[in-house]
Amino acid sequence: MDIRRLSLWEGRYATYMSNDIFSALVEDQGEVLLELTSRTLSGARINALALPYFRGTGSGVLSDENGEWWQNSAALYQAGGGYFTFPFSSSEHINSVSTYWTLRRYGTEEEHGGVWRLSEMKSREEGNRFHLQKLDLLLPRHPVLYTALRITNSGEEELRGSLSWHSMLSSPLLETGSLISSNARYWTAYALSRRESGVNRFMPGVVFDDLKHAPLVRGGNADAGFVPPPTGTYDYMIGKISEKSPVGWAALNNPKCQLLYFMFTPKNPEENLFVFPNVDIAENYLGRMDAPWALFDGGTPEIRAVTLGFNTGPKGTKNLSLQPGQSCTAFIGNGFISYDNPRIGLGFYSAEFTEEGVVFKRTKSWALMPADYRFTALRTLLKKLSENKD
Repeated sequence: MDIRRLSLWEGRYATYMSNDIFSALVEDQGEVLLELTSRTLSGARINALALPYFRGTGSGVLSDENGEWWQNSAALYQAGGGYFTFPFSSSEHINSVSTYWTLRRYGTEEEHGGVWRLSEMKSREEGNRFHLQKLDLLLPRHPVLYTALRITNSGEEELRGSLSWHSMLSSPLLETGSLISSNARYWTAYALSRRESGVNRFMPGVVFDDLKHAPLVRGGNADAGFVPPPTGTYDYMIGKISEKSPVGWAALNNPKCQLLYFMFTPKNPEENLFVFPNVDIAENYLGRMDAPWALFDGGTPEIRAVTLGFNTGPKGTKNLSLQPGQSCTAFIGNGFISYDNPRIGLGFYSAEFTEEGVVFKRTKSWALMPADYRFTALRTLLKKLSENKD
Protein backbone atom coordinates (compact mmCIF):
# COMPACT_ATOMS: atom_id res chain seq x y z
CA MET A 1 0.00 0.00 0.00
CA ASP A 2 1.18 3.50 -0.80
CA ILE A 3 -0.13 7.02 -0.25
CA ARG A 4 1.76 10.24 -1.00
CA ARG A 5 1.37 13.86 -2.03
CA LEU A 6 2.31 15.05 -5.52
CA SER A 7 2.78 18.45 -7.16
CA LEU A 8 1.23 18.23 -10.64
CA TRP A 9 1.21 21.81 -11.91
CA GLU A 10 2.17 25.12 -10.38
CA GLY A 11 -0.01 25.61 -7.33
CA ARG A 12 -2.00 22.40 -7.92
CA TYR A 13 -1.51 19.27 -5.84
CA ALA A 14 -2.87 15.74 -5.72
CA THR A 15 -2.83 12.59 -3.58
CA TYR A 16 -1.65 9.27 -5.02
CA MET A 17 -3.07 6.05 -3.52
CA SER A 18 -2.19 2.52 -4.61
CA ASN A 19 -2.11 -1.17 -3.76
CA ASP A 20 -0.49 -4.02 -5.73
CA ILE A 21 -3.12 -4.07 -8.49
CA PHE A 22 -4.78 -0.66 -8.58
CA SER A 23 -4.12 3.05 -8.09
CA ALA A 24 -6.00 6.34 -7.88
CA LEU A 25 -4.97 9.99 -8.13
CA VAL A 26 -7.19 12.70 -6.61
CA GLU A 27 -6.50 16.39 -7.24
CA ASP A 28 -7.18 19.07 -4.62
CA GLN A 29 -8.56 21.44 -7.27
CA GLY A 30 -12.22 20.48 -7.54
CA GLU A 31 -11.54 17.14 -5.79
CA VAL A 32 -11.40 15.54 -9.24
CA LEU A 33 -10.38 11.90 -9.57
CA LEU A 34 -7.79 12.18 -12.36
CA GLU A 35 -6.66 8.57 -12.55
CA LEU A 36 -8.22 5.20 -11.83
CA THR A 37 -5.59 2.75 -13.00
CA SER A 38 -5.41 -1.00 -13.47
CA ARG A 39 -3.20 -3.34 -15.51
CA THR A 40 -4.20 -5.17 -18.66
CA LEU A 41 -3.53 -8.90 -18.96
CA SER A 42 -0.47 -8.04 -21.07
CA GLY A 43 0.91 -5.76 -18.33
CA ALA A 44 0.12 -2.22 -19.48
CA ARG A 45 -1.20 0.29 -16.97
CA ILE A 46 -4.38 1.99 -18.22
CA ASN A 47 -6.31 4.94 -16.81
CA ALA A 48 -10.05 4.33 -17.14
CA LEU A 49 -10.82 8.05 -16.92
CA ALA A 50 -10.65 10.68 -19.66
CA LEU A 51 -8.70 13.92 -19.34
CA PRO A 52 -9.73 16.00 -22.38
CA TYR A 53 -7.18 18.08 -24.24
CA PHE A 54 -8.76 21.35 -23.10
CA ARG A 55 -8.52 20.67 -19.37
CA GLY A 56 -6.84 23.63 -17.66
CA THR A 57 -3.66 23.40 -15.60
CA GLY A 58 -3.69 26.87 -14.03
CA SER A 59 -5.14 27.97 -10.72
CA GLY A 60 -8.53 28.66 -12.29
CA VAL A 61 -10.33 29.76 -15.42
CA LEU A 62 -10.77 33.35 -14.23
CA SER A 63 -7.00 33.87 -13.91
CA ASP A 64 -6.07 31.94 -17.06
CA GLU A 65 -4.78 34.09 -19.91
CA ASN A 66 -6.95 32.02 -22.29
CA GLY A 67 -9.95 32.09 -19.97
CA GLU A 68 -12.44 33.32 -22.58
CA TRP A 69 -11.92 30.14 -24.60
CA TRP A 70 -13.80 28.13 -21.96
CA GLN A 71 -16.97 30.06 -22.84
CA ASN A 72 -17.35 31.46 -19.31
CA SER A 73 -17.73 27.95 -17.90
CA ALA A 74 -15.48 27.31 -14.92
CA ALA A 75 -16.68 23.71 -14.76
CA LEU A 76 -15.20 22.89 -18.19
CA TYR A 77 -11.80 24.10 -16.95
CA GLN A 78 -11.90 21.09 -14.63
CA ALA A 79 -13.63 18.76 -17.12
CA GLY A 80 -12.88 15.05 -17.23
CA GLY A 81 -12.03 12.43 -14.62
CA GLY A 82 -14.49 11.55 -11.88
CA TYR A 83 -16.17 14.13 -9.65
CA PHE A 84 -19.05 15.09 -7.37
CA THR A 85 -21.19 18.12 -8.24
CA PHE A 86 -23.02 19.99 -5.47
CA PRO A 87 -25.19 22.04 -4.94
CA PHE A 88 -25.90 22.22 -8.70
CA SER A 89 -24.04 21.73 -11.95
CA SER A 90 -24.26 25.35 -13.10
CA SER A 91 -20.86 27.04 -13.27
CA GLU A 92 -22.48 30.36 -12.33
CA HIS A 93 -22.32 29.32 -8.66
CA ILE A 94 -19.63 28.11 -6.32
CA ASN A 95 -19.84 24.33 -6.43
CA SER A 96 -17.75 21.36 -5.48
CA VAL A 97 -15.94 20.96 -8.81
CA SER A 98 -15.09 24.61 -9.49
CA THR A 99 -13.20 25.52 -6.34
CA TYR A 100 -10.16 24.45 -4.32
CA TRP A 101 -10.48 21.86 -1.58
CA THR A 102 -8.29 21.51 1.50
CA LEU A 103 -6.69 18.16 2.36
CA ARG A 104 -7.06 17.80 6.12
CA ARG A 105 -5.57 14.41 6.93
CA TYR A 106 -4.35 11.20 5.32
CA GLY A 107 -2.92 7.97 6.62
CA THR A 108 -3.27 4.22 7.07
CA GLU A 109 -6.44 2.43 8.15
CA GLU A 110 -5.53 0.06 10.99
CA GLU A 111 -8.03 -2.80 10.74
CA HIS A 112 -7.50 -3.73 7.07
CA GLY A 113 -4.24 -1.95 6.28
CA GLY A 114 -5.84 0.40 3.76
CA VAL A 115 -4.88 4.02 3.00
CA TRP A 116 -7.19 7.02 3.19
CA ARG A 117 -7.43 10.78 2.65
CA LEU A 118 -9.87 13.29 4.19
CA SER A 119 -10.59 16.65 2.54
CA GLU A 120 -13.13 19.44 2.92
CA MET A 121 -14.72 22.40 1.16
CA LYS A 122 -16.62 25.28 2.71
CA SER A 123 -19.06 27.39 0.70
CA ARG A 124 -18.40 31.13 0.62
CA GLU A 125 -21.55 31.91 -1.35
CA GLU A 126 -23.90 34.31 0.40
CA GLY A 127 -27.22 32.73 1.33
CA ASN A 128 -26.11 29.21 0.43
CA ARG A 129 -23.74 28.11 3.14
CA PHE A 130 -22.71 24.46 3.32
CA HIS A 131 -19.79 22.29 4.30
CA LEU A 132 -18.56 19.28 2.29
CA GLN A 133 -16.32 16.58 3.73
CA LYS A 134 -14.94 13.84 1.46
CA LEU A 135 -13.24 10.62 2.50
CA ASP A 136 -11.45 8.29 0.06
CA LEU A 137 -10.34 4.78 1.04
CA LEU A 138 -8.29 2.16 -0.79
CA LEU A 139 -8.12 -1.36 0.66
CA PRO A 140 -5.51 -4.07 0.02
CA ARG A 141 -6.27 -6.32 -3.01
CA HIS A 142 -9.45 -4.39 -3.86
CA PRO A 143 -9.47 -2.71 -7.31
CA VAL A 144 -11.94 -0.14 -5.96
CA LEU A 145 -11.72 3.41 -4.65
CA TYR A 146 -14.37 3.86 -1.94
CA THR A 147 -15.61 7.43 -1.48
CA ALA A 148 -17.94 9.11 1.02
CA LEU A 149 -19.24 12.67 0.68
CA ARG A 150 -20.81 14.22 3.77
CA ILE A 151 -22.91 17.34 3.19
CA THR A 152 -23.77 19.64 6.12
CA ASN A 153 -26.06 22.66 6.06
CA SER A 154 -24.05 25.21 8.04
CA GLY A 155 -26.48 28.06 7.33
CA GLU A 156 -29.59 29.26 9.05
CA GLU A 157 -32.07 28.36 6.31
CA GLU A 158 -33.07 25.22 4.44
CA LEU A 159 -30.44 24.10 1.92
CA ARG A 160 -31.73 22.69 -1.37
CA GLY A 161 -29.65 21.38 -4.22
CA SER A 162 -28.82 18.45 -6.45
CA LEU A 163 -25.98 15.98 -6.04
CA SER A 164 -24.32 13.93 -8.76
CA TRP A 165 -21.24 11.82 -9.43
CA HIS A 166 -19.85 11.51 -12.95
CA SER A 167 -17.00 9.52 -14.46
CA MET A 168 -15.82 10.51 -17.96
CA LEU A 169 -14.39 7.47 -19.79
CA SER A 170 -12.44 7.45 -23.03
CA SER A 171 -9.77 5.61 -25.04
CA PRO A 172 -8.10 3.16 -24.57
CA LEU A 173 -10.84 1.76 -22.31
CA LEU A 174 -13.54 3.09 -24.62
CA GLU A 175 -13.49 1.83 -28.21
CA THR A 176 -15.86 0.46 -30.83
CA GLY A 177 -17.40 -2.74 -29.50
CA SER A 178 -17.28 -1.74 -25.83
CA LEU A 179 -20.44 -2.52 -23.86
CA ILE A 180 -22.37 -0.21 -21.51
CA SER A 181 -24.73 -1.69 -18.92
CA SER A 182 -26.62 -0.79 -15.75
CA ASN A 183 -29.32 -2.13 -13.46
CA ALA A 184 -31.44 0.99 -14.05
CA ARG A 185 -34.82 0.69 -15.76
CA TYR A 186 -37.23 3.04 -17.56
CA TRP A 187 -34.74 5.11 -19.53
CA THR A 188 -35.42 8.49 -21.12
CA ALA A 189 -33.23 10.38 -23.61
CA TYR A 190 -33.09 14.18 -23.42
CA ALA A 191 -32.81 16.82 -26.11
CA LEU A 192 -29.70 18.97 -26.40
CA SER A 193 -29.70 21.99 -24.12
CA ARG A 194 -29.37 25.50 -25.50
CA ARG A 195 -25.67 25.54 -24.51
CA GLU A 196 -24.93 22.41 -26.53
CA SER A 197 -24.38 22.11 -30.27
CA GLY A 198 -24.80 18.66 -31.79
CA VAL A 199 -27.15 16.02 -33.11
CA ASN A 200 -29.25 13.52 -31.16
CA ARG A 201 -29.19 9.86 -32.15
CA PHE A 202 -31.97 8.72 -29.83
CA MET A 203 -35.50 10.12 -29.71
CA PRO A 204 -35.84 12.61 -26.82
CA GLY A 205 -38.74 12.29 -24.40
CA VAL A 206 -39.61 8.65 -25.09
CA VAL A 207 -39.53 6.20 -22.17
CA PHE A 208 -37.98 2.79 -22.89
CA ASP A 209 -37.11 -0.06 -20.53
CA ASP A 210 -34.05 -1.63 -22.17
CA LEU A 211 -30.81 0.00 -23.38
CA LYS A 212 -30.71 -2.60 -26.16
CA HIS A 213 -33.90 -1.18 -27.68
CA ALA A 214 -33.53 2.60 -27.58
CA PRO A 215 -35.76 4.48 -30.07
CA LEU A 216 -33.86 6.31 -32.83
CA VAL A 217 -34.64 9.79 -34.13
CA ARG A 218 -34.71 8.45 -37.69
CA GLY A 219 -37.04 5.58 -36.71
CA GLY A 220 -36.51 2.06 -35.44
CA ASN A 221 -34.37 1.03 -32.47
CA ALA A 222 -30.68 0.57 -31.70
CA ASP A 223 -28.60 -0.87 -28.87
CA ALA A 224 -27.55 2.13 -26.74
CA GLY A 225 -25.32 -0.22 -24.73
CA PHE A 226 -23.10 -1.02 -27.73
CA VAL A 227 -20.41 1.54 -28.56
CA PRO A 228 -20.58 2.05 -32.34
CA PRO A 229 -18.03 3.59 -34.69
CA PRO A 230 -18.16 7.41 -34.49
CA THR A 231 -21.70 8.50 -35.36
CA GLY A 232 -21.33 12.28 -34.98
CA THR A 233 -24.06 12.23 -32.31
CA TYR A 234 -24.42 13.20 -28.67
CA ASP A 235 -27.05 11.69 -26.34
CA TYR A 236 -27.83 12.09 -22.67
CA MET A 237 -30.03 9.46 -21.00
CA ILE A 238 -31.34 8.99 -17.47
CA GLY A 239 -32.45 5.61 -16.08
CA LYS A 240 -34.47 5.02 -12.91
CA ILE A 241 -32.91 2.54 -10.46
CA SER A 242 -35.37 0.12 -8.92
CA GLU A 243 -36.15 0.90 -5.28
CA LYS A 244 -35.87 -2.84 -4.59
CA SER A 245 -32.24 -2.98 -5.71
CA PRO A 246 -29.76 -2.99 -2.78
CA VAL A 247 -27.13 -1.41 -5.06
CA GLY A 248 -27.29 0.88 -8.08
CA TRP A 249 -24.57 0.35 -10.66
CA ALA A 250 -23.27 1.17 -14.14
CA ALA A 251 -20.44 -0.44 -16.12
CA LEU A 252 -18.31 -0.16 -19.23
CA ASN A 253 -16.84 -3.42 -20.54
CA ASN A 254 -14.04 -3.52 -23.14
CA PRO A 255 -14.06 -7.06 -24.63
CA LYS A 256 -10.88 -6.64 -26.71
CA CYS A 257 -8.69 -5.57 -23.80
CA GLN A 258 -10.76 -7.55 -21.24
CA LEU A 259 -11.16 -4.53 -19.00
CA LEU A 260 -14.19 -3.60 -16.89
CA TYR A 261 -15.02 -0.30 -15.22
CA PHE A 262 -17.75 -0.60 -12.58
CA MET A 263 -19.29 2.10 -10.38
CA PHE A 264 -21.80 1.39 -7.62
CA THR A 265 -23.72 3.06 -4.79
CA PRO A 266 -25.98 1.74 -1.97
CA LYS A 267 -29.75 1.92 -2.48
CA ASN A 268 -31.20 0.74 0.84
CA PRO A 269 -32.67 3.75 2.69
CA GLU A 270 -30.93 4.59 5.96
CA GLU A 271 -30.96 7.53 8.34
CA ASN A 272 -28.73 10.38 7.10
CA LEU A 273 -27.84 8.42 3.94
CA PHE A 274 -28.42 10.05 0.56
CA VAL A 275 -29.56 7.49 -2.01
CA PHE A 276 -29.15 8.28 -5.71
CA PRO A 277 -32.40 7.54 -7.58
CA ASN A 278 -30.94 7.59 -11.11
CA VAL A 279 -28.14 6.47 -13.40
CA ASP A 280 -27.23 8.71 -16.32
CA ILE A 281 -25.22 8.07 -19.48
CA ALA A 282 -23.78 10.68 -21.86
CA GLU A 283 -22.66 9.20 -25.18
CA ASN A 284 -20.48 11.68 -27.07
CA TYR A 285 -19.45 9.91 -30.26
CA LEU A 286 -17.76 12.95 -31.83
CA GLY A 287 -21.11 14.71 -31.57
CA ARG A 288 -20.36 17.91 -29.59
CA MET A 289 -19.62 20.81 -31.93
CA ASP A 290 -19.58 23.59 -29.32
CA ALA A 291 -16.27 24.91 -27.96
CA PRO A 292 -14.21 23.59 -26.28
CA TRP A 293 -15.43 20.15 -27.39
CA ALA A 294 -14.55 21.51 -30.84
CA LEU A 295 -11.82 24.11 -31.37
CA PHE A 296 -14.51 26.67 -32.19
CA ASP A 297 -18.32 26.70 -32.13
CA GLY A 298 -19.55 24.65 -35.06
CA GLY A 299 -16.10 23.16 -35.66
CA THR A 300 -14.92 19.57 -35.94
CA PRO A 301 -15.63 17.55 -32.74
CA GLU A 302 -12.45 16.53 -30.91
CA ILE A 303 -13.80 14.34 -28.09
CA ARG A 304 -15.16 10.79 -28.11
CA ALA A 305 -16.24 9.75 -24.63
CA VAL A 306 -18.88 8.05 -22.52
CA THR A 307 -19.75 9.59 -19.16
CA LEU A 308 -21.47 7.43 -16.55
CA GLY A 309 -23.05 8.92 -13.46
CA PHE A 310 -25.52 8.90 -10.61
CA ASN A 311 -27.82 11.88 -10.13
CA THR A 312 -30.99 13.23 -8.51
CA GLY A 313 -32.83 13.91 -11.78
CA PRO A 314 -32.75 16.12 -14.88
CA LYS A 315 -30.79 19.38 -14.80
CA GLY A 316 -32.26 21.82 -12.34
CA THR A 317 -33.76 19.14 -10.08
CA LYS A 318 -33.11 20.09 -6.45
CA ASN A 319 -34.50 17.21 -4.41
CA LEU A 320 -31.77 17.11 -1.79
CA SER A 321 -33.02 19.13 1.16
CA LEU A 322 -31.21 19.76 4.45
CA GLN A 323 -32.40 21.75 7.44
CA PRO A 324 -29.94 23.99 9.35
CA GLY A 325 -27.33 21.82 11.04
CA GLN A 326 -28.48 18.64 9.27
CA SER A 327 -26.03 16.33 7.46
CA CYS A 328 -26.30 13.48 4.98
CA THR A 329 -23.73 11.17 3.40
CA ALA A 330 -23.47 9.62 -0.08
CA PHE A 331 -21.27 6.62 -0.93
CA ILE A 332 -19.68 5.81 -4.30
CA GLY A 333 -17.42 2.92 -5.32
CA ASN A 334 -15.31 3.17 -8.49
CA GLY A 335 -13.77 -0.13 -9.60
CA PHE A 336 -11.55 -1.06 -12.56
CA ILE A 337 -10.26 -4.56 -13.29
CA SER A 338 -8.88 -6.81 -16.00
CA TYR A 339 -10.47 -10.27 -16.30
CA ASP A 340 -9.10 -13.49 -17.79
CA ASN A 341 -12.36 -14.82 -19.21
CA PRO A 342 -13.09 -14.04 -22.89
CA ARG A 343 -16.76 -15.04 -22.58
CA ILE A 344 -17.39 -12.17 -20.17
CA GLY A 345 -16.27 -9.98 -23.05
CA LEU A 346 -19.51 -10.95 -24.81
CA GLY A 347 -21.35 -9.18 -22.01
CA PHE A 348 -22.45 -10.34 -18.57
CA TYR A 349 -26.06 -11.25 -17.78
CA SER A 350 -25.96 -10.37 -14.09
CA ALA A 351 -23.92 -8.65 -11.40
CA GLU A 352 -24.29 -10.45 -8.07
CA PHE A 353 -23.12 -8.91 -4.80
CA THR A 354 -21.47 -11.37 -2.41
CA GLU A 355 -19.23 -11.23 0.64
CA GLU A 356 -16.19 -11.73 -1.63
CA GLY A 357 -17.21 -8.95 -4.01
CA VAL A 358 -19.14 -8.45 -7.24
CA VAL A 359 -19.54 -11.53 -9.44
CA PHE A 360 -20.22 -10.89 -13.12
CA LYS A 361 -21.96 -13.90 -14.71
CA ARG A 362 -22.66 -15.06 -18.24
CA THR A 363 -24.28 -18.54 -18.17
CA LYS A 364 -21.52 -20.71 -16.61
CA SER A 365 -18.77 -18.12 -17.04
CA TRP A 366 -17.94 -15.56 -14.38
CA ALA A 367 -15.45 -12.94 -13.22
CA LEU A 368 -14.93 -11.52 -9.71
CA MET A 369 -14.20 -7.98 -8.60
CA PRO A 370 -13.18 -8.04 -4.92
CA ALA A 371 -15.27 -5.30 -3.34
CA ASP A 372 -16.89 -4.19 -0.09
CA TYR A 373 -20.23 -3.28 -1.64
CA ARG A 374 -21.75 -2.41 1.75
CA PHE A 375 -18.95 0.15 2.33
CA THR A 376 -18.44 -1.35 5.80
CA ALA A 377 -14.77 -0.36 6.14
CA LEU A 378 -15.42 3.15 4.83
CA ARG A 379 -18.39 3.68 7.16
CA THR A 380 -16.30 2.54 10.15
CA LEU A 381 -13.42 4.83 9.24
CA LEU A 382 -15.73 7.80 8.65
CA LYS A 383 -17.29 7.33 12.07
CA LYS A 384 -13.89 6.98 13.73
CA LEU A 385 -12.50 10.11 12.10
CA SER A 386 -15.64 12.06 13.01
CA GLU A 387 -15.30 11.04 16.66
CA ASN A 388 -11.57 11.80 16.82
CA LYS A 389 -11.21 15.24 15.26
CA ASP A 390 -7.90 16.94 15.87
